[in-house]
Amino acid sequence: MNDLYILTGPSGSGVTNSKFVFEELGFYIVENAPSELTADILDLYIKNHYSKRGLCLLPNIMWAKQVVDIAKKDGRFNVKFILLDTEKEELLKRYTLSRHDHPRANIVKITLEEAIVLDIQQAEVLSSCADLYINTTNLTSKELRNYLYQRIENKQEKQLTKVIFLSFGFKNGIPAGVDNVIDVRVLPNPYWVEELASLTGKDQKVIDYINSFPVTKEFLDNLVKYLEYLLDEVKKSERPSYTIGVACSGGQHRSTYVAEYLGKCFKDKYEVSVIHRDMPYLNNK
Repeated sequence: MNDLYILTGPSGSGVTNSKFVFEELGFYIVENAPSELTADILDLYIKNHYSKRGLCLLPNIMWAKQVVDIAKKDGRFNVKFILLDTEKEELLKRYTLSRHDHPRANIVKITLEEAIVLDIQQAEVLSSCADLYINTTNLTSKELRNYLYQRIENKQEKQLTKVIFLSFGFKNGIPAGVDNVIDVRVLPNPYWVEELASLTGKDQKVIDYINSFPVTKEFLDNLVKYLEYLLDEVKKSERPSYTIGVACSGGQHRSTYVAEYLGKCFKDKYEVSVIHRDMPYLNNK
């Protein structure tokens, strides 16, 4: 049976922050769709298999009850309704700090406090049918995300930060969007060895050649130690992803090997992807 989570709460209670948990767990997200489209959305999900992990609906709290009722009548889904709630004073404080407009205030001309009170009243009505009720008044963003991870996956947040190791060659330019660039040109270059020139950093002959030099082990040991510290700090800052460029001259040998090596080193602690920009055919191997 397909997993279906319905997540809602007063605006400002942490719904957007919670959404990222479901995205990172591989759920297909549908946000703020009118309740009248719920049945069609469920049909399309079943028909097109958008995600094997499950479906997560994030309706506005104003029509969440209708969405829950429709979903729970559909026998194809295991439905869990999560309701977030927050005290009025905390919501007022959050809106004051963010300076965002309240969704209700964009529909009808009411004050921010009136809009917040209406949301809270709606949450009170919904609380009786919630499978999981979370008061986020005193929770930090990190605490809320961790709590959801525990309830959904029955484990602590482990792979919250996605780490991308992106190999490339300096001769082709530095890719846009990288957060950090590691220059690996201090390693011996297989390009100058005739029998290795046409190979890549994923070929065993190239790997053996690079590893035959003492500088390689010393370089990689220090690099891993540095990245262990760096990525731990990145994770603490709650960044959802971090891209590390690994660069050599052409992007064929050394950078490819080191990116693959780092991917293996960190795959058990983070959600790791290894991408070879200048050797794209290697990405499918």
